[in-house]
Amino acid sequence: MLERESDGLVTPELIGHAKQILQTHGDNPFYSPCNSTVRTFGNVLDLPEFTQLKTFVIECVATYCDFAKIDKNNLMFSGSWLNQYQTNGYQDLHTHENSVISGCVYLQAHGVKDFIVQAPWHFYQPIYAKTTEATPQNCHNLEYETVTGRCFVFPSHLMHRTLPTAQERISLAFNVRYG
Repeated sequence: MLERESDGLVTPELIGHAKQILQTHGDNPFYSPCNSTVRTFGNVLDLPEFTQLKTFVIECVATYCDFAKIDKNNLMFSGSWLNQYQTNGYQDLHTHENSVISGCVYLQAHGVKDFIVQAPWHFYQPIYAKTTEATPQNCHNLEYETVTGRCFVFPSHLMHRTLPTAQERISLAFNVRYG
C-alpha cells in the first residue's frame, strides 16, 4: 500500500468540478453493494480539469511499482471514476477486476480512519499472533485515515471497503493494467 499527499492539487475549484460531474453524470451502478453512493463514468482522469491530478496519480503508481518491485512498463489506466458518499454512505468489501493496480485520491474527506484494507487470510488464521504494532504483514484489518488530497495505491486484488461517513465524502478511484 502506498499512501501519499497531493500537496495542494485538490482545490475548491477541482472539488466543484467533481461535484458538477457527479450531478451531471452520476448514478452509474456499482458492481458491489454500497449505500448512498453516486458513481460516475469511467475516464474522469482524461478530463482537462484533472490533468494535474492525473500526473500526480501516475507518479504515485510509478512509486508504488518501484516499492512493490512491479514492472511499470506498458501500464495504462483502465478506468477512473468519481465516488460520492452522502451521510452514512459506504462501500462494502470488494476488489477490482481486470486490473493490476488500483487506488483512489480523496477529493473531500474529514480525517477519519474509514478506509479499511482486509488481509486475504482474514478468515483462515485460527490463532492470532500477539503484535506490538499493526502492519500489513501481521494484521487482518488496517484502518487508514482519509484526508483531502491523500492518494492510496494498492494491488487490485486487495480486499478493501469504506465505513459509513458522518459527512459527504468524495473520492476519485482508478484502475491500472498492462496495455
